[in-house]
Amino acid sequence: MSAGGSVRIADLPEGERPREKLWRYGPERLTDAELLAIVLRTGVKGCNVGQLAANFIAALGPRGLAQLRTYDREEFRAFVRQHRGALSGIGEDKIATLLATIEFGARVFSPRQKGSLPKPLLLASEMAGLFFTASTRFAREGFWAIFLDKARRPIGGAPDLVTAGLLDQTLIDPATLFRRAILLGAGSVVVAHNHPSGDVTPSAQDLESTEALIRAGRTLGIPLRDHLILGRPDLSPAYLSLRASGRCAF
Repeated sequence: MSAGGSVRIADLPEGERPREKLWRYGPERLTDAELLAIVLRTGVKGCNVGQLAANFIAALGPRGLAQLRTYDREEFRAFVRQHRGALSGIGEDKIATLLATIEFGARVFSPRQKGSLPKPLLLASEMAGLFFTASTRFAREGFWAIFLDKARRPIGGAPDLVTAGLLDQTLIDPATLFRRAILLGAGSVVVAHNHPSGDVTPSAQDLESTEALIRAGRTLGIPLRDHLILGRPDLSPAYLSLRASGRCAF
């Protein structure tokens, strides 16, 4: 056991050590949880690394490891917060290790050519800035979208106004949103709507509508990456990311 009380792979019984199984049978014979245990290296106090990895895989659900290909730091943090009971020991160090491992694998199988542009990472703050440009002078509630290509680059220029509502209500329509996404050949989409009052607290309808968009995106293979609620740039907080807040299961 390490000085901090975490349980290392070396502390496991020999027959349960993923690294030994890898040498004996090859990496392709290891389960997802065993591979992840090797990456994480240590567990946390009261939870060995094998159980921590198993908890992580269970939290991912049926979509499995593949969904991690598009996760950035904020998305990992939101995922850990959402499953804080099972993943309470996963902090910034392990998130950094996972991000580096995913990027390493991506470069092995798709090495960048000299002069090529790095994959852009649109953080919530960057996306909010784009949406505020479109929404600041909008007196009523509106619903905007930024459509992203496979490399997560915005398609087109300004955010697309999908629907416009009443003074305090807007219609979030999955069919209209994803029809445009399909026509543009989008790989994923980020949406936002404004609260003219400046209060970014999500309503029950906001959360229900977001869950409906998440389900539709999964069905169509065009995932919803985030839903931002926009308040006013001069207030704090100026916006709320439903993904970063862990309010919805992206």
